[in-house]
Amino acid sequence: MAIFRDSLAFVLISLSVLFSGCSKRTTALVESAPAYQPTPTTPQISLPKVVAPKLPEVQEAVKRVFKDGAVIDENTRPSFFTGDFNGDASQDIAVVLKVAPGKLSEMNEEYPTWLLRDPFAKERTQLNVEERDVLLAIIHGFGDNDWRDSQATQTYLLKNAVGNDIAVQTSEEFIKSRTSRRVPRVQGDLIAVNLRGTSGYLYYTTGNYLWYDPKTFKPATTAQMIHGR
Repeated sequence: MAIFRDSLAFVLISLSVLFSGCSKRTTALVESAPAYQPTPTTPQISLPKVVAPKLPEVQEAVKRVFKDGAVIDENTRPSFFTGDFNGDASQDIAVVLKVAPGKLSEMNEEYPTWLLRDPFAKERTQLNVEERDVLLAIIHGFGDNDWRDSQATQTYLLKNAVGNDIAVQTSEEFIKSRTSRRVPRVQGDLIAVNLRGTSGYLYYTTGNYLWYDPKTFKPATTAQMIHGR
């Protein structure tokens, strides 16, 4: 009996040691489990919103470029609108202007700070502003303040470019809306307008603003040199 009691005691002690070891290992495993780490979220990037132009700041931009030579023609609607017309990721402003009373000579000075252009002209010719002209000035944006910047003075002054149903269309919208391959290469937003009874677009390319008539436009062809003849 003594031998049996000793054997039973040995078995009980062994089991106690075994369960104690398992308990410690389980505790150790539980304690070493990594804490939950939430998945980092991608920060939301907020793009600056385009603020609609107000009349006083548009008047300031016009005076910056033309001094007292031109004023906004408020008889045209809209008389000003914005877009990235030259495709440089800066907001520009287009303003419909007329010559200020008695200021025609200032609009025809010898070395103006703006570029006078006719989008219908196929060749660069000498142009002058006439007393009754209704003109479209496109002031290109500069720096962080775009067309509102005090240094935003690069301006194209367009003759024969003010018509009806004026609207701004992005280059992406323009390309999607065209089913014909007869389209110009555009760099920025376009100005949809009805001129001379035709609906078309004013667009910027190769340092100039041109007129696109979907019915008559012909893509420019590059002459190829033939060697050996």
